Amino acid sequence: MDTGSSADMLYLDAFRKLDLTDEDLKPMASVLTGFTGDSISPLGTTALPVTIEEEPRAKTIMTTFMVVNLPSAYNVIQGRPTLNKLKVVVSTYHRAIKFPTPMGIGESRSDLGESRRCYLTAVALARKSCPRQVMDAREGAAASEHLEPPEPITEVPLKRNWPDQTIKVEATLPEADQL
Repeated sequence: MDTGSSADMLYLDAFRKLDLTDEDLKPMASVLTGFTGDSISPLGTTALPVTIEEEPRAKTIMTTFMVVNLPSAYNVIQGRPTLNKLKVVVSTYHRAIKFPTPMGIGESRSDLGESRRCYLTAVALARKSCPRQVMDAREGAAASEHLEPPEPITEVPLKRNWPDQTIKVEATLPEADQL
């Protein structure tokens, strides 16, 4: 579930594992643009039934997925189109969603262990596919490998009448090898 995604996406690897073929794809002429500005052309769309949770408080809807050929730790991204069709309420804090069903409110919770595995896999995939050099979009030039805080360290008094008791405020940025 991704409340920030305006599309429902199915990754090609999962598409193939469902024994679907290119004949199951409908052509599509759109381009998907991510929040970082990167773009990809979907291979096409396919409609599949999606069931959330188990009976008696389950809900099944037909979902049109854009099929993309990208490496991913995930099988699908269910974005706002599906979340809105399901009338889902998302709680990231509780790692849960709730939605209305004919038998009352249905609920689905994420598995913490699986969430961590997916996150670690996604980070590893991102490291493999990202260049080591960071581009500074404002200057159009490559930034140095060792990132520096954008501003010098500032000392802030804890109390106005006790200027000798201060804390140091630093900008904390990841090392280049952690990007």
